[in-house]
Amino acid sequence: MSIRKWVSLGVLYVVLVFAGYGVLAGENPLVSSEDGHEEHRNEESSENESEDHDNHNDEANQEEGETMEHEHGHEHKVESEVKTSVAYENNEIVITLEDETGAAPELAVEHDKEMHFIIISNDLEAYYHVHPEKEKEGSFSANQPLGEGTYQAFVDIAPKNKDYQAAPNPIQVGTVETAKAKLTSGDDWTKEIDGKTVTLKDVEIKAGNEVTFEFDTHGNEPETYLGALGHVVIVDEEIRQFIHVHPASNDTTAFNTHFSEPGFYKVWAEFKFDNEIHVYPFVIEVVE
Repeated sequence: MSIRKWVSLGVLYVVLVFAGYGVLAGENPLVSSEDGHEEHRNEESSENESEDHDNHNDEANQEEGETMEHEHGHEHKVESEVKTSVAYENNEIVITLEDETGAAPELAVEHDKEMHFIIISNDLEAYYHVHPEKEKEGSFSANQPLGEGTYQAFVDIAPKNKDYQAAPNPIQVGTVETAKAKLTSGDDWTKEIDGKTVTLKDVEIKAGNEVTFEFDTHGNEPETYLGALGHVVIVDEEIRQFIHVHPASNDTTAFNTHFSEPGFYKVWAEFKFDNEIHVYPFVIEVVE
């Protein structure tokens, strides 16, 4: 057989192989694979765009979360990475903090303090907003006389790079336990403390919806107190949920928050008049 015939048979064999591959693979083997590469690049581009979009959403959500924390205090639910321990003896309160490794967490300063410490009696009659002094990293103390009874204490802090949810720390003074309160509607939303009157404006409060509490100070201009024109602390009647809210802006006495569950809540609004702190208690009802 001549060389020309061998070459012709070789070419024919190659053509048959390519044709067979095309039938089996459903593709034209003679078309450049650039389309496949382009498709792969498009997939990578789509994935990168999706990742960038997700990262952007994460950053936006983080920023929103920081804003919401300012507006809604500590009502949001998270898994705490910092444990708190509260001891009381002879009018002295000692608070100990440790993270999941047993180390003292680093705290951010919020409204001029590393720690705000709220003590509320079980019957919701006694209320104290204290600012303990740091003894050493992870240890704070304060002098606060308490009458006999049962209290719930909330360590209000902002650990750096740690999730934290303020939870009640029970304090028992003496042997007589104080029963939990049973709140009812019909509270007067205008209160006078030492000649200074504050009114909580009428508002309908629904669980799951954002609500704005507006306080009328009746012409008395509140002074800046701990970096704000006021502070609002809220607990449910079981003293399980804790909310610490600051004004929506630096020049207002309006406070934005929301409630995840219906029921009765006790509100303490703090305003500073004539260099004195006045605390105004209100009872509110959150409906479904």
